[in-house]
Amino acid sequence: MIKQIWNFCGDIKVNFWLIFAISLNLAAGAYFIKFNPSLFKPLNHSLVQDWFIQYGQYHIGQSSWVVLLFILAFFLGVNTFVCAAKRIAQLWPQRKQSGFRVFSVKIAPSLIHFCFLFILVGHFFSLIAIYEQNVPVRLNQQIALPEGNSIEVVSREIERYTAPAAFEGALKQCSIVLELQGPQTSEIRELRVLHPIYWQGMSIHLDIITKKHSQENAADQELMLIIKKDPGVAVVIVCFAVLCLLMSWYFPQRKKT
Repeated sequence: MIKQIWNFCGDIKVNFWLIFAISLNLAAGAYFIKFNPSLFKPLNHSLVQDWFIQYGQYHIGQSSWVVLLFILAFFLGVNTFVCAAKRIAQLWPQRKQSGFRVFSVKIAPSLIHFCFLFILVGHFFSLIAIYEQNVPVRLNQQIALPEGNSIEVVSREIERYTAPAAFEGALKQCSIVLELQGPQTSEIRELRVLHPIYWQGMSIHLDIITKKHSQENAADQELMLIIKKDPGVAVVIVCFAVLCLLMSWYFPQRKKT
């Protein structure tokens, strides 16, 4: 019984139908998002479970695709793991006879599948465990953060174009000086738009919020601090880099083998 379940989970046909089902599910999700964007917009700044409790459960007909996507992604992860594990189990006893180079080429697709699996896991944690705080910038403001950390806004500067005439007065760059205070240490850092600060496992971003009725008036532009701590992003970046390296090595080597 267990062997039959194992073989079913590792069947390549199951993989095909799972990918097909995920594609259909995402198409349905795109349809619902297009025609009811206000329902899904809070997902940009909320944990999935919080969003579902606050919004999704009251619109189950339009939000059920999100739940189904998690279920399908879980089974795709199981299928990917079993397929890769079965392949490695078949190849491992042949490693001495094949030689290191040939064995490496044969096992590379399974390692690529494991990288893909870890990327899925990283995305999962990014969706359910990310910490995010959006705070308008105020001078001398102190912002409390997890683990006894805090941030204080020391100063801010808005730079505008003086030339050419077509851009005169338009916003060029914004920057603020922050005092980053930990339980035992503190430091002064400058934060600029598109130049985030990475500190204590968090990324700190500076954004400009422009009110809809004006894009020129400085009084209608507000600086916003976006503070994030994403437990999955490092896993996604590292595994994606390894996946790219493996693929760039594998395909040329496959032609030589």
